[in-house]
Amino acid sequence: MLAIQGLKCVYDTGSRGWAIELALKGEGEEAVRRFDVDGPEDAEMLIEAFDESTASSFDPATGEIVFAYEYATLDDEDEDEDEVEGDDEADEEEDEDAEVAEDDEDEAAEDEGEKVKA
Repeated sequence: MLAIQGLKCVYDTGSRGWAIELALKGEGEEAVRRFDVDGPEDAEMLIEAFDESTASSFDPATGEIVFAYEYATLDDEDEDEDEVEGDDEADEEEDEDAEVAEDDEDEAAEDEGEKVKA
């Protein structure tokens, strides 16, 4: 397996077709390989895949190009969001409980004031 150092889209005027060139580097070896593609859109797709990958390699024995990607695990993020939402809901419930308690105290004070007047 050789590491891919870069990709380039080229138009080959001799064969009048589009190609992609891979700049490869391996154990003391540097090489450039050219592969025909159907058009500039296909070459652009391969270049974007290379740009977005975290690692890329070429297997000269099979001719296989491999782009590897590193994805964040969504489970960890979901758990963090659930904890934050749970904390917000608990804070809201505490605020509502405090407001209810204040209203009860105000009503009790009004009731006592009416009793004194009577």
